[in-house]
Amino acid sequence: MWDNIYEKDSSFFGEKPSDFAMSCYDTMKDGSETILELGCGQGRDSLFFASKGIKVKALDYSRLAIEQLSKRAKQTGLSVEASVYDATRPLPFNDNEFDAVYSHMLFSMKFSREQLKFIFKEIRRVLRNDGFHFFSVRNYNDKFYGKGIKVDDEIYDINGFQIRFFTTQEIENLSEGFKIFEIKEDYEEPVTLYLVTSRKY
Repeated sequence: MWDNIYEKDSSFFGEKPSDFAMSCYDTMKDGSETILELGCGQGRDSLFFASKGIKVKALDYSRLAIEQLSKRAKQTGLSVEASVYDATRPLPFNDNEFDAVYSHMLFSMKFSREQLKFIFKEIRRVLRNDGFHFFSVRNYNDKFYGKGIKVDDEIYDINGFQIRFFTTQEIENLSEGFKIFEIKEDYEEPVTLYLVTSRKY
């Protein structure tokens, strides 16, 4: 599905970095040299982090997205190591490799709770001690929550997109081994999100 979307629009989410990425950079810029982006899509946020001198590795399930990101990185002279990867498999990185792990709405895709727990465990493994974990998820205040066809607990098919919605309690349950500093609600047209800042302990 995502390959089809990206084939029709080479900048589906826009070319400018998300407000969330810029906010995360402001939080981590002192002392963070490496970042892993999960579900990077066409790479607008990965390219932003790279433009700030951070060493970026980026993963996405869509081969076309990775090709478009790699092409854009080459055109702009920015260094992003991008690879196709299934987030439900072990991350292909060493323990304690990254200063930060970042994802924007990835966890709102159709993952089971068991898969999410596994992904969070892998994120904790590849993060250095006290490393940042930034992520955003759609929440119950989203105008699309409960709409469409219910696929599973808190997952709804809305115009072909299977979306998981989160409560703050669900975020806390997933964040074992992390200290949550902030869960901030934000609106990013057309969705309502929780923006989460946490650190590995």
